[in-house]
Amino acid sequence: MLAASSLCAQGVKKPGEETLVIGNIPSVFGASRFDQAATEMPASVSVVTAEDIATYGWRTLADLLRSVRGLYVTNDRSNLYVGTRGYSRPGDQNSRLLLLIDGVRVNDNVRGAARVGMESLVDLSAVDRVEITRGPTSSLYGNNAFLGTINVVTLRGRAISGVRVESELGSFGTRGVTIGGGARTRRGFEFFGSAGLRDVDGATRYFPEFDSPETNSGRAVDRDAERQQRFFGKAEWGPLALQAAVTTREKVIPTATFGSAFNQRRELARDQARMLALRFAKSNLSGSLAFNTVDFDGEYPLATSTRTAWTNGSWLVGDVMYSRVVRKLDRITFGASHVNSVKQEQGSAFSDVPGAFRANSDASSGGIFGATEVHLTTNAILSTGLRYDYAAGVNGAWNPRAAFIYKLAHGSVVKALYGNAFRAPSNYERNLDADSRSQRPGYSLVPERITTYELLLEKVFAPQFKWTLSTYASRATALIDIANDPADSSLRASNIGTVSGRGIETQVDIDVGLLSGRASYVVQRVSDPVRDTRLTNSPQQVATLNLALPLRAERAKIGIESRAMSHRLTARGTVVGSYVVTNLILSSRGLLRTIDATAMVTNLLDANYSDPVGEEHRQAAIRQDGRGVRLLAAYRF
Repeated sequence: MLAASSLCAQGVKKPGEETLVIGNIPSVFGASRFDQAATEMPASVSVVTAEDIATYGWRTLADLLRSVRGLYVTNDRSNLYVGTRGYSRPGDQNSRLLLLIDGVRVNDNVRGAARVGMESLVDLSAVDRVEITRGPTSSLYGNNAFLGTINVVTLRGRAISGVRVESELGSFGTRGVTIGGGARTRRGFEFFGSAGLRDVDGATRYFPEFDSPETNSGRAVDRDAERQQRFFGKAEWGPLALQAAVTTREKVIPTATFGSAFNQRRELARDQARMLALRFAKSNLSGSLAFNTVDFDGEYPLATSTRTAWTNGSWLVGDVMYSRVVRKLDRITFGASHVNSVKQEQGSAFSDVPGAFRANSDASSGGIFGATEVHLTTNAILSTGLRYDYAAGVNGAWNPRAAFIYKLAHGSVVKALYGNAFRAPSNYERNLDADSRSQRPGYSLVPERITTYELLLEKVFAPQFKWTLSTYASRATALIDIANDPADSSLRASNIGTVSGRGIETQVDIDVGLLSGRASYVVQRVSDPVRDTRLTNSPQQVATLNLALPLRAERAKIGIESRAMSHRLTARGTVVGSYVVTNLILSSRGLLRTIDATAMVTNLLDANYSDPVGEEHRQAAIRQDGRGVRLLAAYRF
């Protein structure tokens, strides 16, 4: 069982210069908040490039993250949830991962959600690279940077210099079109824009929990469709960059969540997210100001009525940072950030009951931080950081980090890492759309805390071959879980106590001309040390393999992507089995001059596998898609 993770930039950096050992990858931003060679980053970092996206035909951020070492994705047919090093709580909305777009925070202010599916703000056709930082990063970013940080770096106009039209056709009634373009003028003005539509009709789904004549023998017909509309635009002039994004999604849910009637009327979820951001970077000073909004509307048909639920959030995010190199190599960094919640509203209502539940609050947050980087010797670096945060329900949170980095010969490096992080209870968890029937406000919640220790070795044996080995241990306290309350069977959020995690990760990256790719294998255990019980939806082994073979003078590639996972526990104490899923991809770039094309077979061997889901579902686990076909074609002019 082998696993693929994104290539890491492996540079040996001198002042004003960077040499990359494997892959043509630029400096990485996310782990330090300034561009830096990955060998000097105080974290374990992976980078997935636009070349990887084209080679393997990924369509969503979730598709991409499935290929990253130590990550896995759960699909409950409503949303996609990213697991990190064995942590993936059902229904957590990815609130323990901080999602950035070009360094700007986009987790929402009601649920703390990081959207990675078709509801994501940025389509992969607009992405230059994705930087994944493992482990706590609250020392730089504060709330939500609990298990890691994902920074999506978008394309610049110079990368396009024209117009690109892309179409998609696939199984399950999938079809879509994207138009993008950009340019850079002689005076340095640069712009890029992308807009698209994507529809998925879905398939008839069978759920044995509803297998009776009254519920269509467990078959949900035309109840799994998804529609997306999106726009992203970006303009740059000197030190300034302005970008805007809008995404809308409508999802028909087939699983009858929250006690909905099965296969009777459409159960719908509608999402809309918007972002407008202004960024500034010149010399040692950088900053950004962004305005974001999210809107969610859900319809849940019951036996005799309809329940509606909604979420409305809007917030301003501002940050400023000063970072300066001193004594030729050493660096000092300090800054501040603030999130001002303009609106935090959620509520629910029933068609047969007058009135509605509403929860409004104005829970702003922010913090100040500082970091140092000291070159003890030519090869040894000591990096430290500390941040103080204020947030709703948090009486001040101090989050330190420290890293000792020793650079070996030929781009190899050893890192000893330590970090703390916190996550404040979200507005959603505190109120949980309380409707007096199926959901109630959470108990008195306290912030989650986590401490992680990691030892990382990245060994370069040759310019085309690198081996990574990492071992880590973590301890999380007051972890928040959403589960049925035994007293009245309603969903509530509560702190579940202390959870310990430990694991070993290994990865190989190769690029030998005729063959390129990466493979990794992860062994991990996340458990309650008092009860000695494993956490639900936490596999003990995760593995994937990504390999690409050039064809026809490197204008085409044949690729294979395989991921495997060991068995997992569900919230109801049952077990879902292990599985291996393999995709086969044939891609060409410029094969017919201005035309790029990709053909892929997903789940080639038609593996039958399921994902554990939250207790808002009657099902303990939900079956995933079988074999499918996808065709992509792009025309550049």
